[in-house]
Amino acid sequence: MTDRNPLRGPLARGLARLASGRWALRGLLAGLLASAAPALAAEPVFPRAGSLGLAPPAGMKPATSFAGFEHRSGASIVLVEMPPEAWDQINGKFTAEAMAPSGFRVKGGPEPLSTAGGEGFVLRGTQGANGLTYAKWVAVVRGASGTGLVTVQVPEAAAKQVPAPTVEAALRTIAFRAKASLADQVAALPYTVGDTAGFRPTGVFAGNGLLLTEGPKDVDPEREQPVVIVTPSLGQVPVPAGGEVAYARRIFAAQKDLKDVAITGEERSTRGDAVVVRLRGTGTDTKNGRALGMTQTTVFEEGRYLRVIGFADAGRADALARAERVAASVAMR
Repeated sequence: MTDRNPLRGPLARGLARLASGRWALRGLLAGLLASAAPALAAEPVFPRAGSLGLAPPAGMKPATSFAGFEHRSGASIVLVEMPPEAWDQINGKFTAEAMAPSGFRVKGGPEPLSTAGGEGFVLRGTQGANGLTYAKWVAVVRGASGTGLVTVQVPEAAAKQVPAPTVEAALRTIAFRAKASLADQVAALPYTVGDTAGFRPTGVFAGNGLLLTEGPKDVDPEREQPVVIVTPSLGQVPVPAGGEVAYARRIFAAQKDLKDVAITGEERSTRGDAVVVRLRGTGTDTKNGRALGMTQTTVFEEGRYLRVIGFADAGRADALARAERVAASVAMR
């Protein structure tokens, strides 16, 4: 990788023309040199154990609860790593129409995005959430080690703190590096799992999610094996005091690829300053009709939540009980 900044060539040529006298504005030359120097020196920053990174806009720091970067204004950059084959599944499917149900109002269509050592495209637009309107960018890129999804959200009120041109420049520094081992990825999670209860980790996603299973298969689309998924929230969540149970019930019922989700048990407790909501229930896999038992433990604390959910065949009460052991042992670092 000889040049991590695709603007280096055009800037160099422009400055040469300035210096030769084509534009006799020495003050402009000095200003360009001063403003360009930080951009030219910027190198991609990679989340701990992550293989997808970029040079973030000034003022954005590595996030502590997800893979990416955050700003005190509420702006964020979320990095999601995917396998190489994800590119063929995604390319061509990110359109304004496809994004509309999520509330993402796309302006125009996908535009090519040049990145360091890869290729991709970017969508730009706005999205409303939690009573705010955000400027939003969604970039999909591919490189030597896989496919990456980069989502940038900047509150309207923070437009001067994280200007759009700095976001555009950051997207052009997206880069890949060799993937870390699964053990290193697990060690880099923002939480620890004290008791795996017979399950084994099979993957880390979004830099903060952990997938565990029991059985020989690492990939189990038929859900034949019990599964435990640990996912913290990506930032602050507007859950009012006393609203934890309602929120937990809502996300429990919104399971992807499941229908007829029913809650059969509910418990609310406290753990120090945290509120813990544990739900049990059943659902049916929409792909194969398999009847599943489910358990979900959600820990709400300091405006965030940590969610641990387990799935198993409806008759595997033992696996669901062990999933709850996993949930009880998870602690933020």
